[in-house]
Amino acid sequence: MKDLIMKPLFKSILIKQLMLSLLVLFLFSCKKNEEKSDSKISNEKAKDTLKTEEENEGFEKQDTLKINYLEHKNLLDILTILPDSSMGSWEWNKMERVEFVKKIQKNNYTMPPRSRFSTISLIQPNTLSIQVVDGYWVLSIYKVRPNNYIVITDDVVGDGNQFMAFEYLNGELKYIPFKNIFDHFLTTLIIDPNDEKCVEFFEDNYIGFEYDFVGTKKIHITNSLLEESKSCFKGNTLDYEFNPVIKKFELVNTEYVKP
Repeated sequence: MKDLIMKPLFKSILIKQLMLSLLVLFLFSCKKNEEKSDSKISNEKAKDTLKTEEENEGFEKQDTLKINYLEHKNLLDILTILPDSSMGSWEWNKMERVEFVKKIQKNNYTMPPRSRFSTISLIQPNTLSIQVVDGYWVLSIYKVRPNNYIVITDDVVGDGNQFMAFEYLNGELKYIPFKNIFDHFLTTLIIDPNDEKCVEFFEDNYIGFEYDFVGTKKIHITNSLLEESKSCFKGNTLDYEFNPVIKKFELVNTEYVKP
């Protein structure tokens, strides 16, 4: 009788032990799969990170522009306080410009944004030029005395130049009408204002001039297409030089230059 009772009990215990073993084995297997999955994800993340770093490294080598902050401090400091209206055809707000200059101050180099909508190149000690999509933007400064500069911005778009001029003095900007920074502005120098036919031709066939901010003192202005109407115009090329005493650009040369 006792054997009859013990056999089913022993059988029940074996079944429970077997089920417990299977459960432990199942849990262990799940844990292993999770570890493999986590390891796979980690490896993939590591590969992605390495790939990104390699891309960034190549990007930096190709597009890094070295800028010595101390050599261009005045130019870069003025860049941070320009009004947004001086960049009418695109958006580069003051906060972004401040961060841009801070990075140059820290690293002495910069890179174009990932979107590559612009290419930044410091082409002269006093001039910053930025290629923006299908146009470009220029900031140029001309020294009057320490902490005092005449500032020009040129936003070049499809329909011509959008200029703004300022006087920078001890950290502050004061707006100046662009024509006021020239002793004589270009139209009165290349055309006789009393010649009605020439004035009418100029107005009807106006084509924007190209402005080249040369070195720390000069502006070279030209329109080679005016060569076709030489009888109407005194010249198609004008050279100005900055006079810090009067805070203006004076004409030093007018001539015809063939394209």
